[in-house]
Amino acid sequence: MPFWDHVQELRNRFLYVIISVVLFSIFGYLFYEYFFSAVSSVIQEEMYITRITEGFTTRLRVGFLIGLFLSIPFLFFQLMQFIFPALEKKGKWIILIILICSFSLFTVGILFGYKSVLPISMNFLKSREFFPENVERLISYDKFIVFFFQFLIGFGICFQFPIVLISLMKLELLSLSTLVRTSKYFILAFFTIAAIITPPDIISQLLLTLPMIVLYALCILIGYIFRIGTD
Repeated sequence: MPFWDHVQELRNRFLYVIISVVLFSIFGYLFYEYFFSAVSSVIQEEMYITRITEGFTTRLRVGFLIGLFLSIPFLFFQLMQFIFPALEKKGKWIILIILICSFSLFTVGILFGYKSVLPISMNFLKSREFFPENVERLISYDKFIVFFFQFLIGFGICFQFPIVLISLMKLELLSLSTLVRTSKYFILAFFTIAAIITPPDIISQLLLTLPMIVLYALCILIGYIFRIGTD
């Protein structure tokens, strides 16, 4: 197609994605109570608002984030529909596998953070050892929701790094031997990232670092099996 026809098609597909986000955001807003029950089961305490508009704005923002997440598969579909006509069959399969693996790892990261790490972090942070006897917690509804999303999205993003490493090896920008040789620096980076993302308790940091080390080792294994990034 001529250049401007490509631009027109890209604009149309972008509009489809926006419509998808809006529709799923409405869904997230309407069924917000189900999401909030998952949040409250983690904190297991009452939360409080400090502004009269906080209830509405928080629900609106959470609905949008839910809509954005649920629209990711549709976004991938529109992306494939746009770029696939220009690719050969092998290239189509590579892109499809990358997108599926990326979304799967993101979802696994979120579920792992929610099911395994967040409850432990909450128990640690709520420990009475950190509070004097005459001090009670007053947990902000809005701020805890923000913390909840930042925590889980951070896990989802961290679980994306195998896609980045394998892509760099496939593009010959990173060799397998370099990946093996610099493993100790990567492990140090994993601990640093975990210390930034998770609350300041060593258990949460280890629970994020260990899966990243396993995924790193899996990247090396995939490189050896499929001869990716080999000299």
